[in-house]
Amino acid sequence: MPQKLTIKEIAELAGVSKATVSRVINGKPGVNPETRKKVEQVIRTHSYAPNLVARGLSLRRTGNIGLIVAHSAKRLSSHLFFLEFLQGVSRYLTEKGFRLTLTTADSEEDYESSCLNMAQGGFVDGAIILGIRKNDRRLKYFLKTGVPFVTVGKPIGYPKADYVDSDNQSGAKMATEYLLRLGHKEILFINGPRDHVASIARERGYREAFNAHGVAIKDQYIVHEDFSFESGYATVRTVLAQGRKLSAVFAASDLTAMGAATALKEAGFRVGKDVSVIGFDDIPYASLFDPPLTTVHQPIQEMGEEAGRLLLLRLRGEVQGPLNKTFRTQLIIRESTRRS
Repeated sequence: MPQKLTIKEIAELAGVSKATVSRVINGKPGVNPETRKKVEQVIRTHSYAPNLVARGLSLRRTGNIGLIVAHSAKRLSSHLFFLEFLQGVSRYLTEKGFRLTLTTADSEEDYESSCLNMAQGGFVDGAIILGIRKNDRRLKYFLKTGVPFVTVGKPIGYPKADYVDSDNQSGAKMATEYLLRLGHKEILFINGPRDHVASIARERGYREAFNAHGVAIKDQYIVHEDFSFESGYATVRTVLAQGRKLSAVFAASDLTAMGAATALKEAGFRVGKDVSVIGFDDIPYASLFDPPLTTVHQPIQEMGEEAGRLLLLRLRGEVQGPLNKTFRTQLIIRESTRRS
């Protein structure tokens, strides 16, 4: 197990002053990015964490709640799931007198640094974390420092963590079963990242539906992408260029489904007639798309509100044991699907 170091020892190993180490730990500006990375690497290697319990005796609450998202600020402007979630959580926390501090990340390294800084910086009272991966080691930073957090998605490998989620497995099973009942067999599943907890649950639902109907699963029809419009568009173009048969597309987000549908239309297919398309989320644009998109509804704003509520319950120390809530999903049938 790595030896835990003092601030002085971290400064010596990183070749910087104790003041610089202190600024990094407390999330303060004025530190060169390369220097910050060097200090953070030493901290990670030696599992250093300030004693926040002791510090909490002398520090007042900040009134800030951190929201960590594994996307760049530019990507978030078109990430409609996040914008819906943000509305819900922001509305709830503002009503309760808290400020929301948004942290975005351009890369996995930036995301990890954001988690480390927020967990150890002392500038937030708690955090809400999106983009959870299987056995996500970044959550350990919060567990070590005792900063309360709620994840969006049930975190695999952390049975005592607080979280909000939707029933991703059931939703994916409903969507896939609906396509199978319509007579579709070649169902392209454009999923999210392979280790994303929502992706894992949705693929489980997809496979469960095929098994329940006695239909063989073709693994080449399961693709892992990133929930974006561009990934849906590019994936369908690739499948069509390969000459593969395609009667339906089930995408793990509405944006991905819209990208897939756009590629199909450009290739001369009539979406909802020649090829069926189903999305996931039921963002506001889903009903306005051409054709209106069949999708799996999850109450995104309500999930945001609940994440805020659970975090404040934890902050106030009003409950013991893990806090969590899983919302039901519902298949919304519109005009992008029909019998094969």
